Amino acid sequence: MRRSFTLVLILAVVMLAGAAAPRVAVAPFVDNAGTGLANIGIGLGEMLAQRLSAEGLFVIPPGALQAWLVQTGMPASPDAWRTAAMAMGGDALVLPAVERFQATTMSFTLFLFTVRGATVQTDLSAEVVTLATGAIQAVAAHGEASGPASVEVALHFPFDVCLGGFRTDKSVYFGGESVRLGYRDLAPPSSFYVVVHPVMSPMPNWTSAVAASAVGTPCVTWTWNQMFGPTLASPGDYVAELYRIPNPIPIATRTFSISAAAAVELVVGSPAFGTAPWGEALAKALDDLTAKLVAILRPPTGG
Repeated sequence: MRRSFTLVLILAVVMLAGAAAPRVAVAPFVDNAGTGLANIGIGLGEMLAQRLSAEGLFVIPPGALQAWLVQTGMPASPDAWRTAAMAMGGDALVLPAVERFQATTMSFTLFLFTVRGATVQTDLSAEVVTLATGAIQAVAAHGEASGPASVEVALHFPFDVCLGGFRTDKSVYFGGESVRLGYRDLAPPSSFYVVVHPVMSPMPNWTSAVAASAVGTPCVTWTWNQMFGPTLASPGDYVAELYRIPNPIPIATRTFSISAAAAVELVVGSPAFGTAPWGEALAKALDDLTAKLVAILRPPTGG
């Protein structure tokens, strides 16, 4: 009888401990701001997971969730992260995102930015999903920092390709960087495709898949990986031609460049990144986000 009582007591303590420290799964960040920073999804996610763990929460890090998806062959999505979190015994899931990442006070020429000093502002958001009920709570956080850049780096900030007309998201790209193209159709529905080739020659060229506009979704988009078949595009000037089916004449063109300079990769979580104003701004925003998440995830202690 005494052993049964002891076992019940131990189970009660374990259940209370589990209630006090829920298992929180953290998904990788979604880069809604289009920062282009390397490792931002997993890198920021791991930094958030470490902060939550330091606050006494039991955390399933984004790397573990991603590994589960890879093993099961599931593509990443909010529903997939929920499935992975539940499979790993999570009680709650954090779906974080970078909403804004804006640098000001910098020296620049046209769209080619050379950062020597900057003020960086960043906004983060997160949805906290209670896995047992599906209830969702949303939080937002902000961070800002100023100072000299630890490295001088060429930054080409992306633009929305659906603002109007035929657009690329940048005017200059580094070698191997994805080129985003878009066209907002003023009179949908219609079907379009794009051909990309060097400015001075029609060959080599890349022809996109056909994309169709609709009244509800007038913007059509494409992504070119800078490959002409098995060959990577060389540095130089390129032109993108937009065709409306069945018209054989392009209805719009857009020129852009692929830079011969090597890209200085800003890797989230690296020492050089952390000491620069962009790293400090993200760290402050993460601290703000952590405090707001802990207020939701840590149950109040009754008295």
